[in-house]
Amino acid sequence: MSSWSEGDILPTISLDLTLRRAIQAVAGTRDYYPVHHDEQAAKESGAKGLFFNTMFLQGFVGRAICEWFGNDAFPRRLVLAMYGSNYVGQTLTATGVVSRIRDQDDRHLVDADVTLATEDGLTTEVNVSVQLPPEAAA
Repeated sequence: MSSWSEGDILPTISLDLTLRRAIQAVAGTRDYYPVHHDEQAAKESGAKGLFFNTMFLQGFVGRAICEWFGNDAFPRRLVLAMYGSNYVGQTLTATGVVSRIRDQDDRHLVDADVTLATEDGLTTEVNVSVQLPPEAAA
């Protein structure tokens, strides 16, 4: 079995949400919706300022998965529920807990419940299932 156990707390991972990251995310994901790169458009839409898109959040969770479970871990399932925005100038923090460990179809899977939060509080809940490489499952 893996070195993970149900109930294990995953180490906290934080990332500064800079303007540079926001613009890189827009370019990298080709999400040119103005609220992600035009502050005036974002404010006119009712937001406090520029905010990060869904694909950025998915990428951040992917990074966290690699830090928690190793670079050879493979995300099998990723479900996001977004409750708030993640604005330029804030710090995004991922925390989580291992909720289940199981074997399915010759795969060793670790499920985790992850939360993303900023200084304003919870912004996103994430449920992931990660396949560990065979050597990690031994």
